[in-house]
Amino acid sequence: MEKIFIACPISKYINNDKFINNELKIFIENLYNICQKYADKVFLALRREEYGKKLMKDKCTELDFEEMKTTNMVVAIPEDSKGTGVELGWASCMNKKIILILDCNQRYTPLISGLNDITNTEIVWYNDILDKNVLNKVEKIIRKKCEE
Repeated sequence: MEKIFIACPISKYINNDKFINNELKIFIENLYNICQKYADKVFLALRREEYGKKLMKDKCTELDFEEMKTTNMVVAIPEDSKGTGVELGWASCMNKKIILILDCNQRYTPLISGLNDITNTEIVWYNDILDKNVLNKVEKIIRKKCEE
């Protein structure tokens, strides 16, 4: 696999220049490390923007769109992020392989939870994102999609 794009909320977790959800940060870093096993390149805007220290408000849309164009797979934690929703729209239009990580306790628009109706999408549902089984399931799907 050439490249995996990790899409996740940023803005709601930034206070001034600090990322305020350490548990989510650890999860995302573990996800990033898993993706590195299967792809030559992994794009994560949070890393590019140093988890809030170097936010790129003016250029991020254009830069993220360019990253999406050269991506083979998207792993997304959409939560209620409109930005991640936009990235998933790009991914589905570009027919990218998608893995959604969705919270069982959150209600999603059918335009997110129904992406598997229009593109190659698999969903990992979770009750607790910190449960190690979530990452294990995601890794299993990444491995399978790399073989497709």
